[in-house]
Amino acid sequence: MSIREISFPSANGRDTVKAWAYSPLGKPRAVIQLIHGYGEHSRRYLHMIGAFNAAGFVVYADDHIGHGKTGYDGGTLGDPHSGGYMTYVKDEKSLHDIAVADYPDIPYFVFGHSWGSMLARCYAAHFGEDIVGLMLCGLCSQWKGCEDAYTNQEFIDAYNADPNQPAGDWFGRVFSGMTDRVENPISAADWIANDPRVVADHAGDMFNTFDTTLELVWDFVQLYHFIESDEWAPMVPSRIPTYLIAGDQDPCGNYGEGLYHVANLLARTGNKTVTRAYTGYRHEIHNELTIRDEVEAGLIEFVNQVLG
Repeated sequence: MSIREISFPSANGRDTVKAWAYSPLGKPRAVIQLIHGYGEHSRRYLHMIGAFNAAGFVVYADDHIGHGKTGYDGGTLGDPHSGGYMTYVKDEKSLHDIAVADYPDIPYFVFGHSWGSMLARCYAAHFGEDIVGLMLCGLCSQWKGCEDAYTNQEFIDAYNADPNQPAGDWFGRVFSGMTDRVENPISAADWIANDPRVVADHAGDMFNTFDTTLELVWDFVQLYHFIESDEWAPMVPSRIPTYLIAGDQDPCGNYGEGLYHVANLLARTGNKTVTRAYTGYRHEIHNELTIRDEVEAGLIEFVNQVLG
């Protein structure tokens, strides 16, 4: 693996996005653009990136505005200054353009986890012309907290008054009930993983934060509304095969039901879909030591099948 750091201006007009290209030995067989989740950063996927490299794929990944090294270096961790969720999607398009300029003649895939799967769904709808395969992990669907917040006048008024104010209890309200099915939870973040070491690692990472401005919560809710609307699936090119995976104890996808809901949305518009639910596992199936190799092998198998 060789690593190249990339910087490019965000569509928000303020920030410089930090990104990386991870190249395999020899000529790559495919490009995978990896989109990370809410409150985290792309280097939490290094094990997966290593597996992709070993399979012959070059990986491009950034840290979103308000996230990771982009936010940390700019002094804006938790503060995206987005002006709307399309800013994140436009930044992913900028990274796409860099990747395609580097490798213009090889197939291009997108992988997204959690909030990253939401951004990937939106990206495919708006910029999916050259995507040959879409991989969605830890899908967000049938999420009551997002659905309730979208029509909550108090939430709307707070955002309109000052989107840059601290999120306060709105993060907790959107992410309410996340540990309802966790027996004897140790922390409010136990929905992230079964392995308490993964939960602790997430909490102790200096590039992670759930302490954000209201704007980031707002962006999350507005993006969720778009990708769960009737408008979304028909906008995704119907030729794109999709691989959808999640733990069946993941509250972000309504404990497995949301996984099949999204698959059905895509199947109705002609997309070939493959789904896999990991029994007994929560949100970060790709970070669970007991199954992460299996999860990565499934992703690689999907890419290889698409490549033919």
